[in-house]
Amino acid sequence: MSNSESNKEGLTTQQAQALLQKYGPNEIYKEEKISVWGIFLEELQEPMMILLFVTGILYSIFGNLGDAITIFAVIILLVMSEVVTEYRAQKSIASLSQIAALKARVKRDGQIVEINTLDVVPGDLLVLTTGTKIAADAVVEHAINLELDESELTGESEAVDKEKGGALYAGTIVTSGEGQATVTVTGPATRLGKIAAESKEIETPKTPMQQAMSSLSVKLAYVAIFFSIGIPLLGYIRGQDWRLMITTGLALAFAVIPEELPIVINMVLGLGSYNLSKKNLLIKKLRAAESMANTTVIVTDKTGTITEGKMKIVSTYPDNPTEVLWKAELCLSEFARTPLDLEIIRKSKESQKSLAQSPTLPEIIRERDLGNGQKTKAILRKKDDVFMLCKSGAPEEVFASCKDVPDDVMAELERQTKAGRRVIAVAYKELLPGELDLGFAEIEKDMTFVGLVCFEDSPRAGVKDTIAQVARAGIRTIMVTGDHPATAESIARQVGIVTQKVVTGTELDGLSDQQLQETVKQVAVFARTTPEHKYRIVKALQANHEIVAVTGDGINDVLALKGADIGIAMGIRGTDVAREAADVVLADDNYNTIALGIFEGRGLFDNLQKGMRYYLSIKLALILIFLVPVLLNVPMPFSPIQIIILELFMDLAASAGFVAEPKEKDVYTRKPRDPQQPIFNSSVIADLVMKSLVLFITVTAIFLFTYSRSSNTAYAQTMAFASWIIGHITLAYVSRSDKQTLRSIGVFTNPVINVWALAAVSFLLIAIYVPVVNNLIRMATVPFPQLLLVMLVTMLAVLLLEIKKLPVFNRSSELPDQSVGNA
Repeated sequence: MSNSESNKEGLTTQQAQALLQKYGPNEIYKEEKISVWGIFLEELQEPMMILLFVTGILYSIFGNLGDAITIFAVIILLVMSEVVTEYRAQKSIASLSQIAALKARVKRDGQIVEINTLDVVPGDLLVLTTGTKIAADAVVEHAINLELDESELTGESEAVDKEKGGALYAGTIVTSGEGQATVTVTGPATRLGKIAAESKEIETPKTPMQQAMSSLSVKLAYVAIFFSIGIPLLGYIRGQDWRLMITTGLALAFAVIPEELPIVINMVLGLGSYNLSKKNLLIKKLRAAESMANTTVIVTDKTGTITEGKMKIVSTYPDNPTEVLWKAELCLSEFARTPLDLEIIRKSKESQKSLAQSPTLPEIIRERDLGNGQKTKAILRKKDDVFMLCKSGAPEEVFASCKDVPDDVMAELERQTKAGRRVIAVAYKELLPGELDLGFAEIEKDMTFVGLVCFEDSPRAGVKDTIAQVARAGIRTIMVTGDHPATAESIARQVGIVTQKVVTGTELDGLSDQQLQETVKQVAVFARTTPEHKYRIVKALQANHEIVAVTGDGINDVLALKGADIGIAMGIRGTDVAREAADVVLADDNYNTIALGIFEGRGLFDNLQKGMRYYLSIKLALILIFLVPVLLNVPMPFSPIQIIILELFMDLAASAGFVAEPKEKDVYTRKPRDPQQPIFNSSVIADLVMKSLVLFITVTAIFLFTYSRSSNTAYAQTMAFASWIIGHITLAYVSRSDKQTLRSIGVFTNPVINVWALAAVSFLLIAIYVPVVNNLIRMATVPFPQLLLVMLVTMLAVLLLEIKKLPVFNRSSELPDQSVGNA
C-alpha cells in the first residue's frame, strides 16, 4: 500500500473507521477498566475492613444476633461509601490521561487533520515535522532532511537519517526535517509494543502532598493503635468488662487509624485536576495540580499565549506584495502549519502569483529549518533547470546573508517593530550547478534582499487585567520570545509587563549564572532568545528560590519544561515531544488560562489542607474522648457500634465535603505559600489541637454531666452521641475557612456539606426516636427539649472557634471577591 496512488491522499474516513474496528485502538498498554466491582473487592481486602469484619464476628460471639446484623449493615454502608469515593477519584485520574492524550497528524480524505494517537490505523499516512512523536511503526514515503531520535529503542543518542523506504518505529521522535510515512502496524504489534509487553507498567509517582500524607498516616497509625490498645487495656485494669473492652478497642482502632488520608488526597487532587482540565488546563501529572498553588513566577511565550496567535499580514515592504509573498511562500513546505505560515499562504492566494495556482510546484531538494540557534529557515527548490534558494525569518539574520540592504529597509523595520508588529525578511538567490553540493552555510551568501512581511498579532482580551491580577497575588510574569526586542517591548507595554529593559539572547550569553540570577530579579522581557536561553532563565529563577511555571511548544523546549516546577506545553501549536514532557497541556494556548489554573490550584490546595485538618482534628478528639472516662473509671462515652457509625459520617465529610468547597476570597490577592514551609507547621498544628480540644471538652462535659446526674449509661451515651454528631458537623462548617467567618463565606454555600449535615442530623433523630433503630444501636429515647438543649450547647461551644477569624484577630478575614479577567 505504501507506493499506491490512493495513499497519496491518505485513507478515507470510512476506511479508517473500518480498520479501527478490525485492528483496535493504537495503544501499547491495555489498561484495566475501572469497575465498581473491582474496587469493591479491593476495599474488602483492606486491613481496616478486615478489622471491622473481626469486630462484627466478635460482636456475634460476645453480643447477640441483632448486634451482628447491625454492624454488618454498617460495614456494607462503609464499604459502599469507600467504593464510591475511590471510584470517583480513579475515574477522574483516568480521564486526565484521555483528555491530555497525544495527537497525531495524518492525511484523511486528502486533508491534513489531527487525531488522537489511539485512532491511528494501519494504512494511515502520517505527516512528519520536527518534534513529532511517531505514533506507530511505519515506512517512509517522502523525506526531506528527515532525522529521528531512536534512543528510546536503541539507546543510541545520535540522530538517524531516514530516506524513502526507511522504517520508522513508534515512540521515536523527529528531530529535524519533514516527510510522510505509511503506518504498517499499530499498538501491541509495534516494536515498542513488543518491548513493553516484556516489562511492567510504571506506577504513577506520588505528589509531594501524597508522600507527606502517606508518611504522616503511617506515624499516626502507630499512635492510633497505641491508644486503641492502651485505652481498652486500662479500662479492663480499672474493672470494665473485658469483652466490651475488646470490641471497643477494635472499633476505636477502626475509627481513629487515619486510613482515609490517601483516599482523601486522591479524591481532591483527582477531581480538582479533572475540573481544571474542563477549563482548558489539561493536567497530565497530579503533582502539577498541587504545585500550581505555589507558583511565584510565570515564564511565558509571547506569540499565541499573551497574544491571540492570529497572524494577520498588514503590509509588505517594498509595497509589492505579489513578489514578496511569492518568495516568502517558496520558503514553506507542504506541511507548514504555523499561524504565520498559514497567513502567508492565505495572503499569497489573494494575489496573482502563488504556489497554489502554479500548474507544477517547484520541487524541494533540501531544506534547513529553524533551530540550533538560527531564527531563519532556507529551502532549495528546483523548477525545470533553475535552482532557487529562498530564505526567510529574523531580519538581522536575513540581512547578514544579503549583498546589500537599503537604509530605508532598516528604518521601516524599526518603525514596524516599535508598533509591536512581528516582521520577517525574505531573500532569494539562484544557484549554479556547481553550488548544489555545498552546505547551507556556504550557499546562504550574497543573496538578494526581497522584502519585509509585517504581521499584526494583537494581545489577547483580558491578558492585561490578568497580568495585573497575578501581580497583586505576588506572581511575576516574565515574557521570553524569539521576536525582535522592539516588538517584544511594545507588546509587553500593551499588556502591562513592567521591565527595566529588554535583554536579548546575545546579551544573555554574556552573563554568568550569578549575573543572570540578579538580572531576572529586575528584567521581565527577554527577546531574540532560544529554548536554551529559556532553560537558563528558569534555572536562574529557581536559584533565587522561585517556584516557576514555564510554557513551551518546541522540541528544544523540553529542557525548560522538565526543569521547571510546572512545565506547561501548548496544546494548539505545541509539538508532541513538548506535550509529553510537560506536566500540563494548555489546550487553548492562552495566558489567562494559566492564571486561572494557578488560582484554581490555590483553592484546590486550600481544600486539601482543610480536609486534612478537619479529619485529623476529629480523630484526635475521639481518642481524647475515650481516654478521660477510662482515667475516671466511668463507662465509655460510645458503645462500639456507635463508634463505627460515627466513623461513617466522619469519613464522608472529609472525603467528599471539602472537595466541593468554593475558593477562599483571598486566593486572588494573597502572596504564594512558602514551599520551604512544612504543610503541618506550628500554626496548623495549633489550630488542629484547638479544634480537637473544643470538640473533646464539649462532648466529654455533656457525657460526664448527664452520667453523673442519671447514672444511666445508655442515656449518657445517647447525649454524647448527639453532641458528637452536632459538634463534628458544626466543626466541619467552621473548618470551611481558617480566615473568613461563616457569615462571610455564606453558611449554606457548600451543597455537599449541607446534604451530609442533613443526613447526619436525620440519622440522629431516627436513631433516638425510631424504636427499631434505637434498639439496634443501643440508644436511649430522650425528651426532645433536652436533646435540643444539648444540640444548641454543642453548636455554640464549637462556634466559639469563629472568634479567632474576626477582623480584630485576622486582618484577611473579610476580603473582596475577585476573579481572573476574561479567563
